[in-house]
Amino acid sequence: MNKNKSIITSKDVLILKKLLEDGRASSSSISKEIDLGREIVNYRIKRLVKENLIVKFIPKVNQIALDYQEYIIFLKLNLEDEFSKNKFIKENIGNKYLIWTVKSNDGWDLIVRLYAQNVVEFKEKLSEILETFSDVLTNYYTIISSEEIKENEKSVIANKIFDSEFEKDKDYEVIKHGEVLQIDDKDKEIINLLEDDARVQYKEIANKINVSSDTVKYRIDRMKEQGILEGITPVLNFNKLGLFQYAAVLKFPYLDKESSKSIKKILNNCTCVVRAIKSLNNDEYFLNLVFDYEIESKNFEQDIRDLGFNIDVFDIFKIDWF
Repeated sequence: MNKNKSIITSKDVLILKKLLEDGRASSSSISKEIDLGREIVNYRIKRLVKENLIVKFIPKVNQIALDYQEYIIFLKLNLEDEFSKNKFIKENIGNKYLIWTVKSNDGWDLIVRLYAQNVVEFKEKLSEILETFSDVLTNYYTIISSEEIKENEKSVIANKIFDSEFEKDKDYEVIKHGEVLQIDDKDKEIINLLEDDARVQYKEIANKINVSSDTVKYRIDRMKEQGILEGITPVLNFNKLGLFQYAAVLKFPYLDKESSKSIKKILNNCTCVVRAIKSLNNDEYFLNLVFDYEIESKNFEQDIRDLGFNIDVFDIFKIDWF
């Protein structure tokens, strides 16, 4: 069976473990904990980024506490080949959004994941994306998240790469189900800059928003303490870890309450489902999937169809991070 080749080494694994615990951990602090030279640690982190194993570092924002909404945008482009597509994205969007490229000869070409605090903000971001691709865009489709059913990325990495269990993140359930937390414009500016690069230096943020480095550090620490920022984490490219990453859109014409509960339970129990969100379009789901072998994607699709539910749409496609 076909299996991807991993580019990760045993030393990289030690570094990734520390970065998954704290994405802003310095090379010096990691060096002391794993008994590896600071320059070596720094070089290896840069190499992992260059090789696109680490796609980028992002803040894990408490969406419910801040009343943030997640949007998944599918784009169909009129570009000749993969090279043209990648060149166009790099020149026009760069690293501003989290972008998957779809490895398929038909269907969608790109999937963009973004967050917005309200419809107006989303429309502004969507307009920017559509304007960027206006000359090559032939179609687009948007999924608006209403509920995160499952988020299991760190556990998948721990089990498949580290061969261990990952310690559960701090529980933010009290915050999630409480009142929406208020942040000011400076906090929003900091979050926006962290979304571009969550390892950016305090001094660089300070210069951009006209405050001191100490103020930036204080505000980030305060937002962590309040649960606004649940942490800083690297986004990893599973394909570079010897695995196969897929996305899927699963849509049912109608699910009653019990059927909906059954689907949630099935997705939560399925080890290949890294993340699952439910759309505002009630009976539609967006899935991130990871498999050890490529053939398992076909098996997963058949297993879902064999459950006996009436399925309206089931699109599954191989993806890679841009």
